[in-house]
Amino acid sequence: MRKQLFLYTILIVFTGLVIFFGASIYITRNNYLKIAKDEVIETAQIYAGFYDEKKSISDFVHNTTGQTRITVVAPDGTVLADSRPLDTGTMENHIYRPEIQSALKGTPQTHVRYSDTLGVDLIYYAVKVDIFDDNEESYVFVRASIPVGQIDKYLISTLPLLIIILILLSALCFVFIRQMANRITSPFNLIEQKLRSLTDFSGKYDDEPIGESYDEIDSIIRGIDEIALILQNSIDTISDERSKLNYILDNIEEGLFTTDENGNITLINKSVLKAFDAPYDIIGKDMIYLSGDKTLTEGVRDCIISETPAVFEITNNGKILLVTVKRLPNTDLTMTVLSDVTENRESSKRRENFFANASHELKTPLTAIKCFNELTVINNNDDKINKYVDGITRETERMLLLIGDMLKLSELDYSKSVTPSTVWLPGVINEARDSISAIIDEKSILFEASGDCMVTAEQKHIYELVKNLIENAVRYTDNGGKVTARIENNQDGKLLIISDNGIGIPTEDQSRIFERFYRVEKSRSEQNGGTGLGLSIVKHICVLYDWKLSLKSKVGVGTEVTVEFS
Repeated sequence: MRKQLFLYTILIVFTGLVIFFGASIYITRNNYLKIAKDEVIETAQIYAGFYDEKKSISDFVHNTTGQTRITVVAPDGTVLADSRPLDTGTMENHIYRPEIQSALKGTPQTHVRYSDTLGVDLIYYAVKVDIFDDNEESYVFVRASIPVGQIDKYLISTLPLLIIILILLSALCFVFIRQMANRITSPFNLIEQKLRSLTDFSGKYDDEPIGESYDEIDSIIRGIDEIALILQNSIDTISDERSKLNYILDNIEEGLFTTDENGNITLINKSVLKAFDAPYDIIGKDMIYLSGDKTLTEGVRDCIISETPAVFEITNNGKILLVTVKRLPNTDLTMTVLSDVTENRESSKRRENFFANASHELKTPLTAIKCFNELTVINNNDDKINKYVDGITRETERMLLLIGDMLKLSELDYSKSVTPSTVWLPGVINEARDSISAIIDEKSILFEASGDCMVTAEQKHIYELVKNLIENAVRYTDNGGKVTARIENNQDGKLLIISDNGIGIPTEDQSRIFERFYRVEKSRSEQNGGTGLGLSIVKHICVLYDWKLSLKSKVGVGTEVTVEFS
C-alpha cells in the first residue's frame, strides 16, 4: 500500500508541476507578447506623429533603434521606404496586408504573421497618416514591426530559473510525500498486526493503542478493538464449549461420527476409533478408511444421497452394532451413531429361548392334566366332584390357549423371513368367523362381512390376524351387538376394517392396547375370556409384513381397527 500510495501521489504531483510549468511558460510568453504588441502600437503611433512629408522619408525610417522595423506604404500599397536595408522596388505590394487593411478601415490592430521578406515571424501594426499638400488631401501608412523571436529570447532567458524552481519543488514534494506516506501507512501496518493477532487463536488479542495517528484511523482501530474483544470472548466461549463437547463425545459409550456430502469424515469420537481400531488422523479422509463393511459404508452413502434416515445392524469383531444414520437438518453433514447391542440381543435371545422352552414344557403336563381330567369326568359318579372337574377343565383350556398364543408370539419373534402366497381374504374371514361361531351365537352377535381382495402373506399369519381381531371385537361387544368385517380397495391400498359397537377403549389406554397381556378392565377381560395376547399377535404380524395398523375407539360407542396391506 505504501509503495502504491507514494507512486500515485508522486505521479499526481509531478504531473501537476509539469502542467503548472507549461502554463507558466505559456502565460509568460503571452505576457511578453502583449508587451511587445503594446510596444509596436506605441512605436507606430510615435512615428506616425513625427511623420513629416517635407522631410526625407529615408531619413525618417532609418531613424530607428534595436529590432524595431519601420515601413512607409503608399495608399496604393507601394512600399515607399523601409528601415531595413532592402530594395523597396522589388518588394511586393502591401495594400492587402492585414495590418494595412485594418488601418485603412480606421480600426488598426496588431497582427502576427510570417514575413516573406525577412523570413521570420513579426508583430505588425500600421497607422494611417493624413497628408495635406497644396490643399490636396492624401495619406500614407506608417507601419511598425518587432520580431517574435525577440520575445522567445526573453522567455528562454527566464527558463533556467523556472526549471530550477521546478526541480526544487519536485524535490520538496518527494520528501514531503515520502514522509506523509509513511505517516499514513504506518498505522495500517499496526492494524495489520492487530488483525493477525486476532486470527491467531493460540494467543490473545493485542488491544494496546498504536500511538499518534489520524482521527479517522483511530476510529477504525477503536472499532476493530471492540469487535476483536467480542470475537475473543466468543472464541474463548466456543473453545470451552468445544472442549466440553469433545470430553462428552469421547466419554460416551456409543460411537459417533459425521461425514460430509462427499463421504469424508468430519468428526469422530474415541469409541468409534476403538471399535474399528482406526488412527486418530482419519478426520478428512473417506469413511472407507474407517471400515470396509459394505453394509455400513453403503448405508451411510445412501443416507447422504437420499437424505432418508436408516437403522440397521452390522457385526464388528464379534459384536453386534446398531447403526443409526441421519442427515442433520440445514447442513451437508450426516451423523452416524453406533450402539453396542450385543448384550441386549443375547439377553433377548435367552429370554426368547426360555419363553419358547417353558411354553413347550408347560404344554406337555397341561395336556396330560386335561387327559386325566377327561378320564375323571368319564368315571366320576359323584355330583359333588363335577364342579371341581369343570373348573379344572376350564382353567386347563385357558392355560393351553395362553401357552398356544405365547408360542405363536415366540414364533413371530424368531421369524426373519416369510414365504408368502396369495390368500383370498373373504375366505379367511369366513374361516375365522366359523372358528368362534359358538361365542357369536351365544351372545347373539350380528356379524356382517363385505368386500373382496387378495392378500400376499402366509396363510397362517393372515388367519391369526383376522381371527384375533374378530374374536377381540366379539368378546368386548355386549349381547345383541354388531361386528362387521369390511374390505375396501381405494387409492390408499387394500384395507381390512374390523368394527364393533361394544364397550370401547378409553383414550389413555389406546396407545398400550397392543402390548402383551395389557388389559383395560382386568375383571371384565377375565369374564370375557381370552389370553390378553391377541392384539399383540396382530401387531407382530403387521410389523413382520410392514402393514400399517391403526385404531379408533370411543367408550360406549365402539372400536374400529384398520389394517392397511402394503
